[in-house]
Amino acid sequence: MRLTDLFALVRLPNVFTAPTDVAMGLAVSGASWRGALTLFAASALAYAGGMALNDACDAPLDAVERPERPIPSGRVSRRTAFGLAAAALAASVALAATAGPRALAVSVLLVAAIVAYDAGLKATAAGPFTMAACRALNVGLGIAAGPLLTPALPAAAVLFGYVLVLTVVSRFEVRVAPGAVVRGATIAIGTLLAIAALLMEGAWPRHAAAGMIGLLALVAWLVSPVRAAWGDPSPRRIIGVVKACVLGIVLLDAAFVAAAAGPARGLVVASALVPAYLLGRRFASA
Repeated sequence: MRLTDLFALVRLPNVFTAPTDVAMGLAVSGASWRGALTLFAASALAYAGGMALNDACDAPLDAVERPERPIPSGRVSRRTAFGLAAAALAASVALAATAGPRALAVSVLLVAAIVAYDAGLKATAAGPFTMAACRALNVGLGIAAGPLLTPALPAAAVLFGYVLVLTVVSRFEVRVAPGAVVRGATIAIGTLLAIAALLMEGAWPRHAAAGMIGLLALVAWLVSPVRAAWGDPSPRRIIGVVKACVLGIVLLDAAFVAAAAGPARGLVVASALVPAYLLGRRFASA
């Protein structure tokens, strides 16, 4: 087993989208960024552990639908994936605990949601809501370090909605999606971004323009794959949309950081898209 096989297992490109959620939580809650690296690491480990657990639980299905993945292809054993998942999730909770009791409580809820999603809820009607809750709780790691819940919670709710839509669309990665799914998802995400812009204008008027530029960057990032899926909602196109939307979380997070904490910090957060994109050319992100 090679290190690159483990990177493929945990979807290394997407791991960069997890700490940016925490950065968003820190910014919108008015938290100090002192000690943020610990929370960033906890978030990254939670994501990596969740993806390893996902593939370990899905191994029988992936053997039929996604035989190229690390476990069904024989590059990583299922036992190794379970062990890696357990170690990463435990380390995530341990790191969050060093940031205080509130971060610890959120981390425990996050890990519980990850396990619930991977181990049983993914294929149910509750699956998309559980996945969206995982992302919102990830933002919560940052919010837990700050004094403000308003407007922090509405900002987290926008990301919840975005990931909810994304997760519904991802269910069509192995079959042709109805055209209504792609159109409905486009309208839903557009509505969420409009809500985000209104929230920025109301809560952080000083830097709202910087946040809106971030939202426009996200729109520009999504236009091409979404337009392709409108004309051809095949699994290949849907996977393209899912990949773009997942990496686009970095831009959504950066937009909120720019609005709440200033454009300089927003640009720093947005820079996480660079390694995520470059690694996405080498490793699968969906």
